[in-house]
Amino acid sequence: MEGGAVPDNVLLEVLGRCLGIGSEDGGGKVDVWIVVETAGGVASPGPSGTLQCDLYRPFRLPAILVGDGRLGGISGTVSAYESFKLRGYDVAIVIEDHGLVNEVPLLPVLVLPPVPQDPSDNLMERFDKSEAVFSFLKDLMLSVHSERIQRFHDMPKRAGDIFWWPFTQLKLVPKEIVTVIDSRCGENFSVHKVCDKDFITQQFDACASWWTQGPDATLQLWFQIELARDVGYAAARFGHVMFPENVYEPALECAELLLEGVGKEIK
Repeated sequence: MEGGAVPDNVLLEVLGRCLGIGSEDGGGKVDVWIVVETAGGVASPGPSGTLQCDLYRPFRLPAILVGDGRLGGISGTVSAYESFKLRGYDVAIVIEDHGLVNEVPLLPVLVLPPVPQDPSDNLMERFDKSEAVFSFLKDLMLSVHSERIQRFHDMPKRAGDIFWWPFTQLKLVPKEIVTVIDSRCGENFSVHKVCDKDFITQQFDACASWWTQGPDATLQLWFQIELARDVGYAAARFGHVMFPENVYEPALECAELLLEGVGKEIK
């Protein structure tokens, strides 16, 4: 309906169902590649107004960023890449060659040949030249995915060998019951499960991490993004500062807030 906004939860529910289509053949062995193409840029709004980089974050799909190989494209590509990384995405970058070698100062990227300017060109020669790039990209993503899944399988035993979990009798914890967490978004963890096949599913954080949970799931996602942004800003601005006989703004403001709040009576 024109003028009507699709709520985020409805869009994500539909997308989740689409991602599950064709993923099983009874044995779970079908080789299926599903590409979710978004509209606009990384931070363009979705139907409800939520930025797309935030909207699709619950899935944490591996991202292919189509960068800009034109004049001024380095800045826009780096900004888009850092917007992805700030939100916890894994990203590959593809740009079109415009003769400006924009790929050189960027992170490792894949470069496609330029689109012919002749409107009558049927693009077949360009497709042939691009085939090797797309084949490499596919092989790279498959390799990264396979290594990631293998790490998930190895993590419970590795953790059991070296971790001490509080309130836990370690000898009574078989590796099969260890929860392998890939990421967190809002109230939910994304956890690795195996049931005939490997998959990532959402699991509510029933332990209620006190510094990340609140009464509203939407606010929690916003808080998580703001927290990542502020931590990134502080790390980039200060790095590591030794505290004795030094003062810097975040530490000073934190101390003042504590003394005005829970430490008010201590003064």
